[in-house]
Amino acid sequence: MKQIFVKYFGFSEPERHALDTVFRLSESGAMAYSPWTPTSREPPVVMLVDGDSWEAVLELANPANDGIRLVWVGHGAPADAWRVFAAPVRWSAVIEALDAEFAPVRTKALSLDLELEHTQDMDVQLDAEEDTAPMALEGAPASTRRVLVVDAGRDARLYLRAKLASASLHDVDEAASGADALALLQSHTYHLVIVDLGLTDMNSWQVVKAVDRTRPVIPHMFVTDAESAWWRGVQARYSGAQVYLPKPLDPEKLKTLLQTL
Repeated sequence: MKQIFVKYFGFSEPERHALDTVFRLSESGAMAYSPWTPTSREPPVVMLVDGDSWEAVLELANPANDGIRLVWVGHGAPADAWRVFAAPVRWSAVIEALDAEFAPVRTKALSLDLELEHTQDMDVQLDAEEDTAPMALEGAPASTRRVLVVDAGRDARLYLRAKLASASLHDVDEAASGADALALLQSHTYHLVIVDLGLTDMNSWQVVKAVDRTRPVIPHMFVTDAESAWWRGVQARYSGAQVYLPKPLDPEKLKTLLQTL
């Protein structure tokens, strides 16, 4: 895991809380972003500045910050700013810029809305084909498009099986528990795995991470969630999922996603 230290100045308490949350969640991925402090083992690589803060002027004049990539939020960005984002900041866009600079991008598209004012649970779609494996070709053998559905609910599994069949995905295994899912992952190769976060026999994130670590790489992973919390969508992204779907599942959105596989 590569760690990047970030200095940041200004921002409101809710903004700082959201940023700290994103930093913590990044620790489960290949790139970890951490707030820099004088006791950090490495110097900061990025300086994140709230343009409306009085600290901004002081920090820009501080020679200790020369050579650090400047990420500016708000109006009046200096000419040498590395990246500029409008306020209120979307931390997802900042993380995307950092990932593009410091780590290989795992997905070709990312739609994570982390704006500060959440009036409703976030519907996160991190979907896109992964660069680590080719998309299935038209007419490919069914064995190359095998699907694993991991959900404790029998009705949920039946519903997903029906939707998969409508998308010509007929080779489907079901797991009602995390233990069953882990056993199937060891014995079969999958094109798509759908994991629900409501497993009862173990922490569902263990299964999500196991899917991400499976070799050969599983091209597609969907995560479903009855709680539908925006931060769980972020965690799903950093755990290797391409799609986070709140329950009840939107049938049209699910149909569209399955048709792209």
